[in-house]
Amino acid sequence: MENMLSVLFMQNQIDQLKAFHKMPVGEACEVTSQIEKEYQEKQKKAKVDFVVLDNDGVEFYRGVLPFGLGAASHVVDHICKTLTSVKMNDQQEARKRIFLERLNEQIPDHLRQSDGLSISREHILTNIPSSAHHRKWMVGGGILALLILSATSFSTVATSHNRAETIQDLQKQVKLEQQITGIYEDALLGEQEDALQKLSSIPKENLTKEQKGVYTSLLIGQKNYKKAVELQDNHPQVVENMIAQKEDIGALKAFQQSFPTPNGAFDLAYHEQRWEEMVKQPGVEMTDKRYEMKAYGYLKLDKVKEAKEEAAHIKNQELNQKIETYEQTKKELEETKKQVEEENKKDQKDEKKIKSLADQQKKQEEVMKNI
Repeated sequence: MENMLSVLFMQNQIDQLKAFHKMPVGEACEVTSQIEKEYQEKQKKAKVDFVVLDNDGVEFYRGVLPFGLGAASHVVDHICKTLTSVKMNDQQEARKRIFLERLNEQIPDHLRQSDGLSISREHILTNIPSSAHHRKWMVGGGILALLILSATSFSTVATSHNRAETIQDLQKQVKLEQQITGIYEDALLGEQEDALQKLSSIPKENLTKEQKGVYTSLLIGQKNYKKAVELQDNHPQVVENMIAQKEDIGALKAFQQSFPTPNGAFDLAYHEQRWEEMVKQPGVEMTDKRYEMKAYGYLKLDKVKEAKEEAAHIKNQELNQKIETYEQTKKELEETKKQVEEENKKDQKDEKKIKSLADQQKKQEEVMKNI
């Protein structure tokens, strides 16, 4: 299909979404719909940065998609609900409707909802120019494409009282967008050197959050940790978080040696299964993930009470189930050991029963070990 749009998900901690993996809008709707349902069922919360690109790699929209809140059923539903709440002038509304129409065309039929896309295809088509040439002019590159970059861009353009200033700002933004066009494509195709060269040519203060994320990730891949930390305003914990998300233990260890942080010490101890050291690490910036890690560490140390205390900080049904299973199995194991001890004290030992209890004990110990 001509003018197909794609969604590129940025660095994240969600297994189903590979960082910097570009997928068609339809597939992105399917995947994000499944994640949203799963996170609501498990009472989990997360968010992921994303951008919408066209075939030429031009960025049309950027945003942050939350999961587990019930705010949107999938990524396009989120975009529509966000953009329809932003007021614009007639020209900008037409551009917005064309963008939403293009998204609407690519949504799988079974995911279309009356409460999802708040602008229907019929409504869109009756409010845009009928000329194909006019339509092409409106969805082309340059300043016109920039007007569909984000809700922030819409709001800024729509509320500006100084038209000359607005046009000047847009022209600057066009120049910047021309510089970064293709950066995401280069990164996806493995052309890291090209992507790094393009990103390094952009002044640091002009980089968006997403561009900084891509740049930092590429620098991490090159093991240029010093430059990555400088890019993140000399906050090593930001870079460490990105490395930890990738679960690259070698990189995590190398970074911790050069830029030691409490977060790094905690994450590294977890991956190396140094449970006692991990749970005692001071000064850690706790996140939902780290609360989960700490609770798990306490289970491995056979400290159920402490594990429950850590788990209480977050809503994680899967974690709570693990703790419950561990606690129940521990009680059953203690009862089995007691029965074995009693059988061994008898003058007339029932060897068959003792063997059965020993097998049962072994299974219970394996359950606890594998939690």
